Amino acid sequence: MPPRTPQISARARQLHESAIIIDGMCNSRLSGDYLDSLRKAGLTCTMVPVSISASFRQTVRQLCDVWNLLEKNQDKALIVTHADDVIRAKREGKIGLVLALEDTKQIEDDPDLLEVFHKLGIRRMQITYTTQNSVGCGKGDREGHDSGLSAFGVQVIKRMEEVGILIDLCHPADRTLAEAFEVLTKPAIFSHTNTRAVFQYHGNLTDQQLRTAKKKGCVVCIAAGGGLASEGDRTLDKLVDHIDHARDLIGINSIGIGLTLFEGQDPSFTQAIKLPERYGQWPRPLPKDVSFARYPFITERLLQRGYPEAAIKSILGENVLDLFRKVWDE
Repeated sequence: MPPRTPQISARARQLHESAIIIDGMCNSRLSGDYLDSLRKAGLTCTMVPVSISASFRQTVRQLCDVWNLLEKNQDKALIVTHADDVIRAKREGKIGLVLALEDTKQIEDDPDLLEVFHKLGIRRMQITYTTQNSVGCGKGDREGHDSGLSAFGVQVIKRMEEVGILIDLCHPADRTLAEAFEVLTKPAIFSHTNTRAVFQYHGNLTDQQLRTAKKKGCVVCIAAGGGLASEGDRTLDKLVDHIDHARDLIGINSIGIGLTLFEGQDPSFTQAIKLPERYGQWPRPLPKDVSFARYPFITERLLQRGYPEAAIKSILGENVLDLFRKVWDE
């Protein structure tokens, strides 16, 4: 007999369907069918990295590709530029897409291009990817190297806050991150990370970094993919272990989810990422028990761990939605 397919309880399904669900990181290959699968999984909104570390011209071309996809799938998806767009996506049964950049190399050392990207729909941006750039240093650069945040980096953070682009603090090395925290005047997001106490990996956050994130009003989105959660197959359990630790340390209202999956991508995509050796062998295999289609199982597992329904709704999306309001709309 084939193995039995796990079922979602009626309580979990009802909770999942009623919740606003915002995922912090979807690196999957987008298509009309894939947008349908995200909607079927109950997602209200996900954040899509349009560009990893491309030039300005290449990034605009990649933005055109996303806009063209959306033009053909207006019945399935919409671009999110304000918090109310998330509410509209939920009401209309569509998937909202937050367009993101995973580096600041795209502005080519010209802060004025931040406003251009904002006008083109970009609403979330990492200050560094995995290596050194003009803003600061990523966690994957030469071991022991961390330049810290540059004077240009201070200028970029201030300009991003002025323009209304949500700052993403995933990937900066420890000194660069600490100095970025000092400059922030608005809350930021960690779109895909985990807790180093649960899984010792240099890309994850220490307890002190988590406490500082809470102090600054940030939301920390817990990941499943990218080798951030664990080395084993039981990634769903480990995902919730990370949530448990974050809850105990920084509270429910500072937590979100950013699965960080690469569903449907071919090897050329992961080769283009050009991750340095410090991040280990890449691409890592997708977790066997976590996928966007299995998002309802996260809701189920949180219920099984004893989380109240209001807390689960906060983790699934309400915390990130509040962050959108503070950064984009206030």
